[in-house]
Amino acid sequence: MKKNPIILLVDDIPENIQLLGAILKNQGYSFALTTSGKETYKLLEKVTPDIILLDVMLPDEDGFKICKNLKNIESTKDIPVLFLTAKNDTADKIKGFKVGAVDYITKPFEELEVIERVKNHLQAKLDRDQIKAYNKELEVIVDQRTNALLKKERENILAQFIQGVVHNIRGPISSALAASDLIQAMRDDLNWKIDEGIDKNELKKEMAEVWQILELNNDVLRKMSGNLESMLRKSRTDQIQENDVYDLNEMILQELEFLDVDLKFKNQVDKKINLSSEPLAVFVSLGDIAQIFENLIKNAMDAMYEIDNPNIVIETGSSKGFNWFSVEDNGNGIPENIICNIFDPFFTTKALQADKNDINAPPTGTGIGLQFCKKTVKAYNGKIEVEEGRKKGAKFTVFLPAFT
Repeated sequence: MKKNPIILLVDDIPENIQLLGAILKNQGYSFALTTSGKETYKLLEKVTPDIILLDVMLPDEDGFKICKNLKNIESTKDIPVLFLTAKNDTADKIKGFKVGAVDYITKPFEELEVIERVKNHLQAKLDRDQIKAYNKELEVIVDQRTNALLKKERENILAQFIQGVVHNIRGPISSALAASDLIQAMRDDLNWKIDEGIDKNELKKEMAEVWQILELNNDVLRKMSGNLESMLRKSRTDQIQENDVYDLNEMILQELEFLDVDLKFKNQVDKKINLSSEPLAVFVSLGDIAQIFENLIKNAMDAMYEIDNPNIVIETGSSKGFNWFSVEDNGNGIPENIICNIFDPFFTTKALQADKNDINAPPTGTGIGLQFCKKTVKAYNGKIEVEEGRKKGAKFTVFLPAFT
């Protein structure tokens, strides 16, 4: 028990105050005193006692009304209230419990009864406070762990993106180098032919081939530039935290451009994109919605890692004051017995860790992706739903308030 718990004594009878005050002091308790409802409310604005001993009869309002009011106030609702009542007044005892009291102390006061009842309820209150403190500490730890996992997941997504960029750029670079070597060889050949007196028409033909190769090389360089610009734009997007008005369709298209550097997503997954013909304005942080979309796409890809002819359907639309987007896959789906748990923190059907030596190892997960999606969407007064009753595949739909 903490040192010197504070007990509030609410009574206007001097004899009661003197007797109870002496008992409490002898037990090492600190106590405050009020003699009316008005004084009690005023004191509780400045001091939060650990327990309240409340007399039924007071000059301005009765103890039952005071207790009921305190239970409706956030800062005082959890303070235990013990009524001071006559030994044979059963009606008062019952009424006291109905308005939220935890116990009563009978008059005339017996010292041992006062000590034991106060001690037991005070210890229970302090135990509850300690549990709350532990819960808050646990929430902080969980939040820190969740943030660390989210950071790791974002780093993994970025790493996959960079790997895709490297794959996409490596080929064009090789092509550009080969084209450069070819142009150099053609230059040497042309110089020799010019020295030998090449025919004008033949020269034009040779030059046309050179320009054709140069144009192909320019296409390669433009493709590399586009990939790099996509990576830079994505990097800037992830740093945006301020809310602003965006068109949901444009956001989805931008993220699809980013995701297309993943060769599997680009070349091996059949994608059907059905976007609304009308702009869908939402007031959000671009980075938040991008992360939600990427999480849903990543989950869809993971669900189809052993599926022949994988396909994803991405749609947007508007309904009942919400603008929405959905991601649907043709994977194995979500079993009915766990579909109610998929948004729970740390719940995952994937392996937590993969065998690094197995290139065909199944996808891994942290169990926080969907929880992050739900928490983030809720912060925008939106919602995320998963379609139930499907025989195959999964479909997630994110609803965001339409900005008007």
